[in-house]
Amino acid sequence: MKVLAVHGIGWDKKKLHKEKAVDLWRIKRPIDELKKHVDWQIDEQPTFIQGIEKYKDKDEFTSEELEKAAKHLGQYDIIWSTYFTNPSFYALLRAVNARYGTKFVLDIDDDMFGIKEDNPIWLKLSHENIFHMQCMIRDADYITTTTERLAHVIRERREQPPETVFVIPNYINDEYQHGPFDNNGQIMIGYFGGSSHYNDLHESGALDAVQKIMHEHKNVRFTTVGMVVDKYIPKARYTYNPGMQGRGWIDKIFPSLDFDISIAPIDGSRFSECKSNIKWQESTRMGAAFVASNIGPYADLHTGVNALLVKNTAEDWYKALNKLVESHKLRKTLVEQAQKDLKFWRMEVNYPQLIEVFKAVHNFKQGKPSILLTN
Repeated sequence: MKVLAVHGIGWDKKKLHKEKAVDLWRIKRPIDELKKHVDWQIDEQPTFIQGIEKYKDKDEFTSEELEKAAKHLGQYDIIWSTYFTNPSFYALLRAVNARYGTKFVLDIDDDMFGIKEDNPIWLKLSHENIFHMQCMIRDADYITTTTERLAHVIRERREQPPETVFVIPNYINDEYQHGPFDNNGQIMIGYFGGSSHYNDLHESGALDAVQKIMHEHKNVRFTTVGMVVDKYIPKARYTYNPGMQGRGWIDKIFPSLDFDISIAPIDGSRFSECKSNIKWQESTRMGAAFVASNIGPYADLHTGVNALLVKNTAEDWYKALNKLVESHKLRKTLVEQAQKDLKFWRMEVNYPQLIEVFKAVHNFKQGKPSILLTN
């Protein structure tokens, strides 16, 4: 089997080839793991495709460039890619599919149609982006995604059989290393997430609870990574970290975080409920006690065992955070159990699922029955 993994294309033509977190979680690390266990030919985005991306529309391609690209792409059985907004590149993939039978597998990790219009990320989405996403979801031969909730949403937007959508959960791997930290008697509450989580933080009651906790406990600090908050919290004990994408997050930002408590509010929108439990995995690897809204991707956690789950009210968030601030024993107990449970979410032990997905797609190409994987 020959597989081409395409990542780093991006949404914005001005930011081509900038590796993002989604590229690492959804394509790069799974492909790296597959390479360890199969003898397939697995290549990653060739340089000539990067040149093609710079074109704005198909009319700017020369026939020689198109022919060269099509022949090269046509040697693969499967092309697996994160979502991108370049219609010319997508048109090329569809042409390769028609000529050579190469199957295009699109990875979708968010329900972009479920974003609230007051969410800052909505401003980044043009009508062209939305239309392009609709076309890709409708037309892609196969789709991989993160959760069964999101798979259901995607299947409703396709005319193909439901078994053409595969669930490959997000799995953490051993790249995530984090040594012990000591906050010298202070307690750090932390949050990490980009602007797409604006509603989660501001509509869940979590920030109101953090504000109250910080006024009552002078040894509590608060850090956000990726998004600035606008609550009236003690500025001397608040730190904003802009974060980094891709390798920078794993190599520089993540090892430096010293959260005793990590919060993950979810606002209850369809967009947020289709998220995965990445924050629990990363927080657990960090060694932070985890508090989350009792909905969406975190509802399957065990409250009081490997996390604390709360209703989205300022009062419930306050009670949970106060318990953790006042009890080192509770924080330690939650972290220890969460780290035991994290073994079930390691890429290194879940790679057989990746193999089965690619075998299924390849069998479809050969006219054989496929399988449906869910988690």
